[in-house]
Amino acid sequence: MKNGIYILSLILIGISIFLLIEYPNSGRISLIAGAMIFIGFALNIAGYALNTKLKTN
Repeated sequence: MKNGIYILSLILIGISIFLLIEYPNSGRISLIAGAMIFIGFALNIAGYALNTKLKTN
């Protein structure tokens, strides 16, 4: 499960960077990409926290 969360976070971050590069002047796409980056980083931190929690048990 932790690997799936980490991969999903990387995909979201990659898609958001792609959207920002392809559509730099679109306010709506920038808003969507910003939300996706926030969710991606949150999932990345959650995946890391699950990884350290599982290692300590």
